[in-house]
Amino acid sequence: MMHRTAVLRGSSILARFSASEEGSDMKQPGIDRGRVLLISCFVLAVSMLSGCFSGSASVSSWQSLTAGGGTISGNVTASGSINVGESARGDLRALFNIDGATLWLQEYPDIKVTSASDGSFVFENVPFERIRVVANLRTKDNKTYKTRSEPVDVTPENPEQSVGQLSVAFANNRARIILRDASGNPVSNAVLTLWGEVCELDGDGVYLSPPLPDSELIEEILIVSAGGLEGGSLYAPFTPNGESTVVSTLTEPGAANKAPNVWLTSVKEPADKINPGEVVELWAVYLDSNSQDLDQMTLIWKCSGGTLASGATPLPEDHKRRMPKVDWAVARVVPVEWKAPAEPANYKVQVVVTDPGGLSGQAQHPLNVHLSDNDPPPLPPANRPPAAYIVASSTVLTGRTLALRVVSGDPDLDVLSYEWSVNPAGGAFSTVRTEAVTWTAPTATGVYELRCRVTEIREMPLSVLATFNVIVQEDPIIVAPGKIAGHVLEEHTREPIPRAVVAISGSNVYRIADDNGYFEFVNLAPGTYTLIATRNGYQARTYPGIVVPAL
Repeated sequence: MMHRTAVLRGSSILARFSASEEGSDMKQPGIDRGRVLLISCFVLAVSMLSGCFSGSASVSSWQSLTAGGGTISGNVTASGSINVGESARGDLRALFNIDGATLWLQEYPDIKVTSASDGSFVFENVPFERIRVVANLRTKDNKTYKTRSEPVDVTPENPEQSVGQLSVAFANNRARIILRDASGNPVSNAVLTLWGEVCELDGDGVYLSPPLPDSELIEEILIVSAGGLEGGSLYAPFTPNGESTVVSTLTEPGAANKAPNVWLTSVKEPADKINPGEVVELWAVYLDSNSQDLDQMTLIWKCSGGTLASGATPLPEDHKRRMPKVDWAVARVVPVEWKAPAEPANYKVQVVVTDPGGLSGQAQHPLNVHLSDNDPPPLPPANRPPAAYIVASSTVLTGRTLALRVVSGDPDLDVLSYEWSVNPAGGAFSTVRTEAVTWTAPTATGVYELRCRVTEIREMPLSVLATFNVIVQEDPIIVAPGKIAGHVLEEHTREPIPRAVVAISGSNVYRIADDNGYFEFVNLAPGTYTLIATRNGYQARTYPGIVVPAL
């Protein structure tokens, strides 16, 4: 299936990625942690001996015996049928209390309690600040139910707060986050958190968020640490089983240019029915911390089926309310319209947002086309492998570097990963996990096969191996039947001279050397040739007596 691609120009916005922003950082509680660790065993022992104090929540080891702080209380409930034990509890009409649910403070996730038999819970010694409570229940049938409270302000003036009833709901919506550094290498040592939980490392630079209730469609994910790269936060759309994907580029601390954070949203969610031929509104929303990049972003749209066109519908206000920390006065929102194809299937819409410095963010949104209301969601189409080929000069001098780039794409818009190698072994790659690399040729001359394995980032991925033969030589000129090729070099340093003009004497045939100084003449008749190499700032050089043999 051919991709339909549209290029739109938009603009960036200023992001607020401060790690100290209220309610978004991993702060330390206002208590003595060293002391907490020393007494934790004692607190745990008291909790185990006394059980739930008169129906109040059991307390984990975070609590100290030091007075101070506030309290947060509430009750965990659920509706519907939840398999919490040997059999299901509840019915479809009534609320019931949940015992054994785990609760924590989003801002201090190691502060935890467990709901009592009547569903009640109490946090004590809560730090004085704005706090949200997360309730989580894992059932016997391995399903997750979850909810989160509205923020409450615990202050010395009002230390006792209640979040009321927390009604847990089935949680199956996830986000898949792919992190890369500015060179394109996967970042696999980051710590990402959502509602105080750590995201799961699901591949090389791929992170899968904890599940959220199905009503949660967009959320902020915190990048607590990233192996020396700058953290912050990003927004991501949530869909069943993490079908939505966000690709984000991380930079060094203090770097002048930061990559944009982009996500896609729509009034149509993956579970919603889309009729063949229906027009669906989507919006790309993106943030950028560099004010100089405003209005200079480039947007490239693709879809795995259907057609895309520019849209004009404003982003609905209820979508904005889901992201209260976004400054919508400066946020950039680009609407598009996707017309569904006639064939029922799962489709994807993708947008890549690139700033003037070449850093980019990427997002995907799944859309399902049904024939009728009674049809179940269509099965995913058969996966198709990616396609790839390598672009490089075909010769390189011993010990010199050769620029390599793999051009790749996937018909299903799957995000791709890369791994370079060479056969026979020799030389050295600058890195092996990015689209563009350099290879330092070995001292041994000969033909080397450069390889790049391009693999989809998805369940049951397919891959393709792109290959390219390179001749490593000492002499800057190669002669073969019908061919003269070689490099233009600086006489003393032996460094390549890019953009030099190489002409065949006595003719109007010439070539311009590439960035590696490489040139090539093909389809030459047998005979003797003279080459003349020129370049501004250099003395012209003549190479007579080059004999091209017959086939």
